Amino acid sequence: MIMKSFVALMAVGVLALASAGCTGKADSKVKKGEIARVIDSPDAESDRYIEFDGIGAADQTIQNKSQKMSLSESAARKVAEEKMLAYLKGQSIDANTTVEQAVTSNQKIQGIVQQTLRGAMVVKREWTSDDGCVVSLRLDKKKFKDQLMGAQ
Repeated sequence: MIMKSFVALMAVGVLALASAGCTGKADSKVKKGEIARVIDSPDAESDRYIEFDGIGAADQTIQNKSQKMSLSESAARKVAEEKMLAYLKGQSIDANTTVEQAVTSNQKIQGIVQQTLRGAMVVKREWTSDDGCVVSLRLDKKKFKDQLMGAQ
């Protein structure tokens, strides 16, 4: 019963999420090698996507530039995924249950949430002059809804 409620409410909730434009391109977050002082939320041009940004840095004592760039990219993606996960977990399944509460008691819901994170698309990777990285992840709400419906 809780699974069907979860699927129905998440499918409806997905349609009401904050969204980014559907141009397929994320706005640049790095200007002249530095992270912008202001990072605006995406315009609500479409109900198709939601977008999460993560900023990561590598240990500056590492001498190998490629290794620093790779580590900062991984860190930035992890931050973006954590933001997405926090957002998804905060969604309500019913009046008394959040996704976070359901995940702890239902392995199928946990699998759907993890699959959603894996299905997020990296739409932009940008490196700063000190080899830090900003990663923009985009979640296709229709794809997420389809995954939920397929789990019934």
